[in-house]
Amino acid sequence: MQVRWAVLVASLSLAFSAGARDWNADEKTVWQLEEDYWRYVSAGDVDSYVKLWHDDFVGWPCFEWNPARKGDIGKWVRDIRDNKWKLTYQLKPLEMQDFGGDTVVVHYAAEYVYDYGDGTKSGVGIWRKFTHTWMRTGGEWQIIGGMCAAQEPVKAPRG
Repeated sequence: MQVRWAVLVASLSLAFSAGARDWNADEKTVWQLEEDYWRYVSAGDVDSYVKLWHDDFVGWPCFEWNPARKGDIGKWVRDIRDNKWKLTYQLKPLEMQDFGGDTVVVHYAAEYVYDYGDGTKSGVGIWRKFTHTWMRTGGEWQIIGGMCAAQEPVKAPRG
């Protein structure tokens, strides 16, 4: 069993390395912004997080029954900050596509775990699938659309 896990981890590492080498400059920039996104979430930095989103954004956040607009997307980061929760995360980039220099679509998996500070945690072993569409406007990249969905618990994403 340990050998299987070692092989899985090695293949995920190789897949990520190989894919990252093929990314163009815009794709690398957008992936860095995805990493910034999660750093801002973890730090409860609502202002920096919200600046990543285009004013006309519409998408489907995790745990929402309906699509949301930019004004609705910062609540969970505010909750992390205000409640002094700790959030840890792992990211696995899976696919990325540049559509002509001003639009990049990113697909990745994330496991994020809330530590509520009272000994309880949530999200352990639950990977979520993310799609973000980034558009360059005025020289900066912003998220114009996206969607989050749960995967089966305790299964690492393929990739």
